Amino acid sequence: MSASENWETHKRVLCEVQEKQKVLHDLATSHDGDEPCTGARLQCAKAKFANLKLEYIELLIKKKLMNYLENVPQEEWSSAGVTSEDFKETRRDLKKTKAEMQTTEEEIQEMIAKANTAQEEFESKLKLLQSKLESIEQKRNKLSQLQTERSSGLSHDQLLQQRSALQKAESMLSSYQTAVAQHKQEISKLAEAKEAMQALLEDARPNLEKMKMERAAEMSREQCMATWCTNTLQKLSHLSGIKEHSLHGNNLTLELTSPTDTPVNGLLTLKFKDGEPPASQWRLNDAEINIESLDIADLINEAVRMNDVVFLVTQVKSRLYSHAPLRHEIETLRNRYALDWLSDEGVITVILGDKGQVVCSLSVDAGYPGMGSIKLTSVEGLHEQIALESFQPEIESPTITDWLDYLHNKVTSG
Repeated sequence: MSASENWETHKRVLCEVQEKQKVLHDLATSHDGDEPCTGARLQCAKAKFANLKLEYIELLIKKKLMNYLENVPQEEWSSAGVTSEDFKETRRDLKKTKAEMQTTEEEIQEMIAKANTAQEEFESKLKLLQSKLESIEQKRNKLSQLQTERSSGLSHDQLLQQRSALQKAESMLSSYQTAVAQHKQEISKLAEAKEAMQALLEDARPNLEKMKMERAAEMSREQCMATWCTNTLQKLSHLSGIKEHSLHGNNLTLELTSPTDTPVNGLLTLKFKDGEPPASQWRLNDAEINIESLDIADLINEAVRMNDVVFLVTQVKSRLYSHAPLRHEIETLRNRYALDWLSDEGVITVILGDKGQVVCSLSVDAGYPGMGSIKLTSVEGLHEQIALESFQPEIESPTITDWLDYLHNKVTSG
């Protein structure tokens, strides 16, 4: 090949390199791409959202129809069963549609996030392409320098090396041109997808805001209902006189409150154990109350035998109510006299006299103070023997307080 032909070949290659570099530089400012299936997925999501929107409008029409029927005179109502079922079905469809719209929104947000990720990847590829273009530019400058030095004479080997370098550069440009074309198509698809998603979001935004407002209103109603239920439960516990005190392991403690003028609170502890197969249910094993003067052993035995917690709580509460006046009276008298109350035997033992030498015992009937009476059973420590029949308060149906005050005055004056 002659020198003139070599020069023309080098000149032609340099012109092509410059033109292809300009094309790559213009494409380097383009946007990111997305997966090939983004357009199809977006169309599916858009169609799904349109169907959800139609269903939502249908449900709103049903809801307004229900509100209208509420204002229709009672004689023109449909049967209660049909109206209630339609209302329940409408509410279920409304909740289902809300859930599907929320799912569609999440899918759109996921597609946008995926598009942003693809855009970042493409920008990284563009930076790499720019660096390679800079490398090609350096090689072009080097080629120009070699052409300048050509006048001084180039060897055959040098020309072969230059030709090989030019062929490699052309091969690299061809591969880069293919990659740029693919990225350009992806950028176009991504731009269309982003515009469609933005339009879809703008279309869905009013409905989403309305759903959020309805959800907030529903949560507010539920909170009000929960508050009302809590207050009602507290009032019912106060009226029934039973409320939960604590729960430890298999032991449940209930607080029983007496509503009388002299209130007495008791803690009833219910003890449970695992049942026997095949039922394997919890069974009442034992119980106890923190009031020593209140005997409930017979109630516990019967309740354990029947495994009936309701029976035990009801009977203990009833006995506590009847026992409250007696216990209050005994606790009051303990501040004035040295006495001992034997609840199992129904006996009160009191120490009287100036030196505490007289011991008196009183028997209290089970029905006291409503139906039972008080009876003096023994007097010990007197200087002279006195018949028990001579000890009798002048008050009709004397109480324990009347008896102790009478005996105190009798022993002290004697």
